[in-house]
Amino acid sequence: MKHLFILLTLAGLLLAACGGTPTPDIEATVQAAIAATQAAPDIEATVQAAISATQAVQAAVTATQAAQSTEMPSAEPTITPMPPTDTPVPEQPTHTPVSEPAGGTPTPSPLTTTEIPALGACTYYVAPGGNDSAPGTEAQPWATFQHAADSAQPGDAVCFWGGTYPTEETHLTRSGTADALITFIAYPGEAPILDGGNSAAELLILDPGTSYLRVSGFALQNFRIWGVELSGDNRHIQLDHLDVGGGEASIHFTYGETEGPPAEGPVEHIVLEDSTIHGSQYSAVDCTPGPCNHMVIRRVEIYNTGLEGEAFYGSDGLEFARGHDVLVEDCYVHDNGGDGIDLNSRDREGNVPGIIVRRNRVVRNHLNGIKLWAGGRMENNLVWGQGDSAVWVGTFASSVEVVNNTIAYNMWDPAYSERNWVFVAGYPEFGSPPAVQLTLVNNIFAFNADPTQGGPTGIYLGAGVELVREGHNLYWSRGDGEITAEFVSGRDDADFTRAEIADGTWTASTGQGQGNITSEPLFVSDWPEVDLHLNAGSPAVNAGSAEGAPADDIEGHPRDATPDMGVYEQ
Repeated sequence: MKHLFILLTLAGLLLAACGGTPTPDIEATVQAAIAATQAAPDIEATVQAAISATQAVQAAVTATQAAQSTEMPSAEPTITPMPPTDTPVPEQPTHTPVSEPAGGTPTPSPLTTTEIPALGACTYYVAPGGNDSAPGTEAQPWATFQHAADSAQPGDAVCFWGGTYPTEETHLTRSGTADALITFIAYPGEAPILDGGNSAAELLILDPGTSYLRVSGFALQNFRIWGVELSGDNRHIQLDHLDVGGGEASIHFTYGETEGPPAEGPVEHIVLEDSTIHGSQYSAVDCTPGPCNHMVIRRVEIYNTGLEGEAFYGSDGLEFARGHDVLVEDCYVHDNGGDGIDLNSRDREGNVPGIIVRRNRVVRNHLNGIKLWAGGRMENNLVWGQGDSAVWVGTFASSVEVVNNTIAYNMWDPAYSERNWVFVAGYPEFGSPPAVQLTLVNNIFAFNADPTQGGPTGIYLGAGVELVREGHNLYWSRGDGEITAEFVSGRDDADFTRAEIADGTWTASTGQGQGNITSEPLFVSDWPEVDLHLNAGSPAVNAGSAEGAPADDIEGHPRDATPDMGVYEQ
């Protein structure tokens, strides 16, 4: 009994000293205390000896800690900066796509913005079970995102430990500056989860005017309407390494009536990257009414939105009603109930500048794949498995460039497909056909519409289309009508057959068509195990035009002086 008491008391003191590593002075004090206690004649004396021993060891510990404090002043830990291309901090949801597109993940592009500085030391900490009355240090963290948002100043970095944070509507009202963002970020290796408990309408709300912020590394779940809202007049915001699922829309930019102006102004200079967005009732990433200007959507996976109930056009993966200078690149947008990528549906004046959609995999969306209503450039996009027209461009007056895309095996799944033209340019929303200047080069259009589901379909070019350049495309979908060209006069039929493309009739009628091919592309594998890489003997290999072709393919392989058609370079 006596020895057990001695060991429990003194061993604990020894381990407490110097972070569990005893110094020689403490060891000597403890040994002397043990000897004195063992020599006590009875249990009462043993207790008294142990108390004296305790006091002696505590004094030794205090002296040692004071000496260490003089030698090594304490400091907040420095966090290794999180580069934009790192693996997302939050744990990703487990999901298995119906069929992963061939070719793997597109090669990431480097972050080009200079507005997002690297993270240094944490200024404050937040943890589940913390206390908002605490100082927010690592040892005494805060408890809630709201308190962190109310307290942070320009240049501060608030770091969150992993775990679940029950979250009500959290309003971010404080702004950073151009030289000093306010950063809310997961501590490296941690996975904080903001959970609305199915009662919060929204989780993170950037109030009107809140700008110069970074939000990184969070999962947001169990909210009813919007996971992240930028209310309007928000600028220079970085959203990265997020996992946002559920609600009516996972991320929403601006608010107001669909056809009206934004209630609080536009949002501008926003970066959303390296994130997973999924499972919303309507459009997953939604800018309605907009405008959303100078936007970058990069390396984002968007899936399983709008699948409950009947599919309709309000259930898109990415929908921007208005906005200029929008870049969507290296994204995987798949298995959504509406369109995949839908840009500028309310910019009816047309000719919107700065729209670029490139190196995306757009797969198995139940309606359209990519829609550029008011102009832009789409290049290096892999588009297959859509349920309706795979690409729809130039609904309003515009200039459109479509270069090195592979558009194949669309409208094949009978569960959600409806036969239509696979590519549509210049079909009006209403009224007269719009004026569309179209460049169409180095694309592959093949095997579109299941022959058993009403027959294959070709491409449609409206009466207002002017072909700036059309050539070096491969057509292999519908033999009796690969191209429907309403703008061509002097013919009884607007349809050009495969034979008429091959024999020069199309070129004689339009002055275009140089280098076009009407042969089977010889993909690696067909429906349903779709792999749209080209076999070595494909007629599309070395058949493209170097003029205007992207320097690299969808996988980052450089193109040579005789590039291949489509997204992949041999």
